[in-house]
Amino acid sequence: MWTIFAAAASGALWFGGTGLRPIAGLTWLALLPLLLIAPRVRPRAALTATVGAWLIGQLNVVGYYHGALQMPVAAVAGVVLIGATLAVGTVLFARLLFLRDRITTAILVVPALWVLGEYAVAHLLPHGAWWSLAYTQAGVRPIIQLTALTGIWGMTYLLIAIPIGLAAAPRDPVLAGGILLVLVVAAGSWSIGTLTAPPAGKGQVGTSVGLVALEQPDDGMPIDQPAGRELLTRYVARATGLAGRGARIIVLPEKVFGLTDATLPRLVDAFRPVGARVVVGAVLHQRNVALLLEPSGATATYAKQRLIPGLEDWLVPGHDDLVADGGLGIAICKDLDFPGLVRRYRAEGATTLLVPALDFRDDGRLHSRMAVVRGIESGMTVVRAAAFGRLTVSGPTGDVLGEATTGDAELLVTVPPPVRRTIYSRTGDWFLILMVAAVIATGGRWWWGRGKVTSSRPASQVMTSDWRKA
Repeated sequence: MWTIFAAAASGALWFGGTGLRPIAGLTWLALLPLLLIAPRVRPRAALTATVGAWLIGQLNVVGYYHGALQMPVAAVAGVVLIGATLAVGTVLFARLLFLRDRITTAILVVPALWVLGEYAVAHLLPHGAWWSLAYTQAGVRPIIQLTALTGIWGMTYLLIAIPIGLAAAPRDPVLAGGILLVLVVAAGSWSIGTLTAPPAGKGQVGTSVGLVALEQPDDGMPIDQPAGRELLTRYVARATGLAGRGARIIVLPEKVFGLTDATLPRLVDAFRPVGARVVVGAVLHQRNVALLLEPSGATATYAKQRLIPGLEDWLVPGHDDLVADGGLGIAICKDLDFPGLVRRYRAEGATTLLVPALDFRDDGRLHSRMAVVRGIESGMTVVRAAAFGRLTVSGPTGDVLGEATTGDAELLVTVPPPVRRTIYSRTGDWFLILMVAAVIATGGRWWWGRGKVTSSRPASQVMTSDWRKA
C-alpha cells in the first residue's frame, strides 16, 4: 500500500510540476515519495511504481504532443519512454547507493545521469533542448539565474539532487544535510550575486521596442489577395502608431505574409513610412523568413534554421545567422529551443534577439518562458512576438519587462542597455564535462573493486522491513 501511495503521490507531483503550466515548487518534490519507499521494497516494485508515477505525470502533455505538435503515436510513446527510463534509472541507482550507505555518491552523481540523458535527447532528437525539467523553474527568477552559469543542465541537476538529499537525510542526517547545504548556498550565492550586480550599461539609455500581433493564418497571407492587403494595411497602421509613441524597433509575428519576388517590394514600400526598423515574419521562396526592414528601404533576410519536424517539412531551412547594427540578432520561434544557436549569436556581438514566433495557443506561456531562459543563459534581451502565444520582452536576468496575450495585442517596452556576457555564453557546456567526469570516476571505483558494500547492518534489515516479512 505504501508503494501504491508513493506512485500516486509522485505521479500527482509530476502532473502538477511539469507540462505546459508547471507549478515550480511541485517539481522539486516529485521524486521524493519514490526515493523514500525504494530502499524498503524490491527493485521490481520500485521500478513499477516509478513507471506508473511517470505515466500519470505525462497525462498532462501527451495530448499536446499528439494534437498540437502532431507527433505520431510512436514518437509520443518514445518521448514518454525516454522520461520513464531516466526516472527509473534515477530511483533504482539511488536505491542501490542508499542500501550501500553511499550517500555522497547518491546525491552528487545520480543527478548527473538525468542531466546526461537530457543532453542526449537534446542532440539526438530534432527538437533541441525543449524537453528539460529546467523550464519548470523559468518563472522563479532567483532560481533560474543558475542557467547563466551552467545552462539548463545545472538547473536540472539541482532538481534531482535536492529530493535525493532529502530522501537520504533519515539515513545520515549530518552528511545529507551538509551536502544539501553546500548545494543550496552555492546556487543561492550565485543567484544573489547575479541579481544584485550593477548593470554593465549603467548610465546608458535603453531602446524602445514595439510588438504587435493580429489574427492571421498559420502559413502566411498572400498580400496580392484582398485579405492579405487588408492585413498589411492594419499592420502598417499599428506599426505607425507604435513608432509615433517612440518605438525604434517593431517586431511582428512569424509567417504573417506569403511573399513572392513580385510582392516583396510592395511590403517594403508599405512599411517604409513607419520610420522605424520593422521585423516581419513571412514565407518567401519556401523559406520561413524574418525580414528586417530599414526606414531607408534596405532589407535584410534571415531564414529560420530550426524547422519543426512534420509541420514544416515543406520548408527549406536556413543556415546563416543575422546580426544587424546595434547588436540586433534575428531568430525565429523554434530557433530558441537550441542554446548553442543563441550562444553563437552572443559571441557574434548580438545583445538583443528580435524573434518573430507562432506558437500554439496551449503552449504560449511555456514557450515564452523557454525564450526567457535563453536570454538568461547568454545575458541577452529577448523581444518575442508570437502570433498565437504571447508578446514577451525579457531582460538579461530574466525580468519580464512586458507581456501580453496575443490575438489583437501590442506592447511598447524600453529594453535595458547591453550587459556583459555570461559565464555560460563564454564557456558553453562545461557543466556537462563535470557530469561525465563524475560518472566515469564513480564507475572506475566500482570497476576496480573499491565500491564494495560498507554497511554493517544485516542484509535482512537493509532490504526488508518486518511488515513486508509478515
